[in-house]
Amino acid sequence: METVTRRGFLVAAGSGAVLGAVPKKDADDKLTDGGIADVTPPGAVARETRVVPPGAGGHRNFSTRCVGCQLCVDACPNNVLRPSKDPRHLFQPEMGFEHGYCRPECAKCGEVCPAGAIRRVTPAEKKTIHVGQAVWHSDRCIAAEEGVNCSACEAHCPVRAIVRVPMNEKDEKSPKIPVVDKELCIGCGACEHLCPARPLPAMTVEGLERHREVRPMSEADVLAEAARLIREGRAGAVLVKDGVIVAVEPNGPGVKPLLRLHDLRADVLKGAWVVDKVVGRAAAAIALDGGAARVHGLLMSEAAKALLGEHGVPASADETVPQILNRNRDGLCPLEDAVKGQDVPAKMVKAIRSRIKKLMSK
Repeated sequence: METVTRRGFLVAAGSGAVLGAVPKKDADDKLTDGGIADVTPPGAVARETRVVPPGAGGHRNFSTRCVGCQLCVDACPNNVLRPSKDPRHLFQPEMGFEHGYCRPECAKCGEVCPAGAIRRVTPAEKKTIHVGQAVWHSDRCIAAEEGVNCSACEAHCPVRAIVRVPMNEKDEKSPKIPVVDKELCIGCGACEHLCPARPLPAMTVEGLERHREVRPMSEADVLAEAARLIREGRAGAVLVKDGVIVAVEPNGPGVKPLLRLHDLRADVLKGAWVVDKVVGRAAAAIALDGGAARVHGLLMSEAAKALLGEHGVPASADETVPQILNRNRDGLCPLEDAVKGQDVPAKMVKAIRSRIKKLMSK
């Protein structure tokens, strides 16, 4: 097999042999808000330092090895990679976040790179690789400029590197603005992509010339971090996979956060560890039906632990109680009552949905 070299590839590109392989993005593409209103994507950010993929190691390795074959661009399911127009690294891919962000669970680019410019990394490794640094622009932020209660960047940051603090600590009604923890931020672009400010986002990512890698957290540390998010009210349920947090569902009543993960993030829930605030038999059934590999509850009933054990799923808890009671503490929680005497997860989830529907109708 003939070795692909950067020089050889660029010569071919100059003759027009490979330009047709470069996918063309329609600059006029628009998203729609439920089909009711056109919503333009965030504008392209002019970066002082480009962002290159996790696994590249940094600019020097990437520039030296990359032949601009566009295989990683074609393989990227999140529309993050595109050919650079900068003549200093023409055709070499770079990251942009107008159409998506670099999701922690994806490592496609490293799997297809034929030149060693992007090494293969696991999802666990990827979450410890810092390719860039998020920067907040106060003059674009709708919270700072208009006093709007916006939490998009904080809510969607997969590594919890963004927290909001009052703009004026002495004013209880002061709008909250984001603060970036530089030690946690990996430069994935979620905050930039999901920021609602227009024409340019208020959160942008500046690339790092040399990527920084941090040792992954231990299993105990990851579970502790997930539990902390729930205790602080920043999450209702959390999914952990390959030693990293891969999904955080906002706080909500009862089993609602876990049920939303079951319905909307089924691919992530399967094989994941579930960390939830209160785990009774109802929550255990949802986790089992979704294919969870382990369940941890800040509070867990002995009945739920037994159900999980019957299905071969390890369970742990900060605190255990015999049963999950209702608010008056004079009987079972309504959803626990709905699955009483049942042990087939799929049927239990069906009973849970039926009881929720009945409770909402009242």
